[in-house]
Amino acid sequence: MGYWGYGVEYMLKFMALSRDLLGEDLYHHDWWMNTARYRLYLALPRNAWTRQGSVVDIADCPRSNWYGPDYMLRALAHEFQDGQAQWLADQVDQSKTSSPEATWLGLLWYDPDVKPVPPTGLPTLRHFTDMDIVSTRTGWSGNESLLVFKCGPYIGHKGVHEFSFDPGGGHVHPDANHFVLFGDGEWLIRDDGYRAKSTAQHNTLLVDGQGQTGEGSMWFNGASMLKPAAEPRVQTAHSTPAIDTIAGDATAAYPVGAGLKRYVRHLLFLKPDVLIVADDIETTRDADLELRFHPEQQKADQDGAALLFRGRTSLLRLETLAPDGATTAAGVLAGVGRDGEAPLSLYTVQLKTHAHRWRTATALSWSAAAGTPPHVTLETNGSRWTFTAAGRSVTLEWEK
Repeated sequence: MGYWGYGVEYMLKFMALSRDLLGEDLYHHDWWMNTARYRLYLALPRNAWTRQGSVVDIADCPRSNWYGPDYMLRALAHEFQDGQAQWLADQVDQSKTSSPEATWLGLLWYDPDVKPVPPTGLPTLRHFTDMDIVSTRTGWSGNESLLVFKCGPYIGHKGVHEFSFDPGGGHVHPDANHFVLFGDGEWLIRDDGYRAKSTAQHNTLLVDGQGQTGEGSMWFNGASMLKPAAEPRVQTAHSTPAIDTIAGDATAAYPVGAGLKRYVRHLLFLKPDVLIVADDIETTRDADLELRFHPEQQKADQDGAALLFRGRTSLLRLETLAPDGATTAAGVLAGVGRDGEAPLSLYTVQLKTHAHRWRTATALSWSAAAGTPPHVTLETNGSRWTFTAAGRSVTLEWEK
């Protein structure tokens, strides 16, 4: 999102000059007509916005606004008579969370004839299909839960087929099948932020301690993903009023030497307060397999087999439901920070096994800090796994 603002600002400046001075109108393209939705769906719930945090920070992005976005949204609102872009710009201004980078553009691009329209009529799930990013929330009240999932090629499906060289993917992270979670007013499961590029610092899989192609330095090695045209992908993203289901296949994101035959992650979102993460992993040989989860809070309390993470306004419960011989460890691990900055420390929950086939499920549930997160149970019947929490059930049928 940080680089969305960076790029959109300078392209809009160029497009305004191009139309006035060259007679070239570059606005009317599907990408420009839809890009305000990207900014909307990757915004945090409205009532949680602060100067320090208002957007989802996947990849090299801060949690606050680098550029704008109020004046950019004003331009898009005018060009496409987009009331929802106008509403979002109004909310950014009212919350005083906009960057002061080029606020004077608001004087040029604001169109008072475009009336603001809140997003309450929009679907709560949006799948951005080229980058394969899925954003889903429990509503538009301003206090909703928010889940964002990422499982796509580093420059999108179109890009990996059109480029024979890396056009500038250094700020991408090696994070296919990674997700972040926000609920009860604060972050629950986090991203690592603007850091050196390491799969270990994301909520996804390591094989024999190894992460995804492109990791290992401050800047993502995109060229290594272009040679095989590697395309991890979102397989499904479906929403109902009660349950959202998302699945991603990240197998292609790993180097061939890892011996990974299958890594499909299922997210079952029992709205508003339960997320089941079910992973189907297969390798060509027995390997050390490790799934990592990074809670926002940096310490945990034990609650039987579960871990509790207590925040300022929230309480997160995390429990492995199908250990199947796996072990669980939790604690602060050293990570790799940004060049010139102090080393990174991340609280990490590690699920480990040594096998060539592993199916496992992790339940995350949350509540307000003074409440009690729902307990999740699992009943298995062959390839059918049924999860139940507070009277709600969902069944996953594993692919044979």
